[in-house]
Amino acid sequence: MRYNVTVSVPYSKKLPYTLFAKGSLISIPSVDDGADFVRFKFGGGTVFVLFYTFRGFRRAYIVTGWQNENDGEPVILPGVSERLCLIFTARGRRIDHLKRVLHILTDEQGDDHKAFSLPLIFWYRLSALIQHDGAHRSDIEILWEQFTKQKLLRLTKNDKRKLIK
Repeated sequence: MRYNVTVSVPYSKKLPYTLFAKGSLISIPSVDDGADFVRFKFGGGTVFVLFYTFRGFRRAYIVTGWQNENDGEPVILPGVSERLCLIFTARGRRIDHLKRVLHILTDEQGDDHKAFSLPLIFWYRLSALIQHDGAHRSDIEILWEQFTKQKLLRLTKNDKRKLIK
């Protein structure tokens, strides 16, 4: 079972980095008592993206909560107290490709949460598209349709009986 992950985004300029988190939130973000951080809570079974800007460079990570050794070596990132399963790391131009892909998956689809609850294999395939050819819109749409239709085809026995009648 994957546990919920809390991400602490720096609210003040005291830390040497900035952080932006995008994913399916399970609660309303809250500011801590010292007004140093805004805390975001993401579901353990969902994927989320962390965008860091350090002095002189930037990084983006597609991650989910770490479950066990099958996820590989756990990753610890600044502002995240839990161990993470790393799906993809973006640098430089790949960060811009990742931002564009997220825009296509969330804003253009009209649902900010659906894409982040898709299975991990979707995100691994999407990461491969970003890594190797910048993820063309048509490839993203084909992958999206493939996984959203696949999820709809999983019916329970009662649902199948209703369709047969």
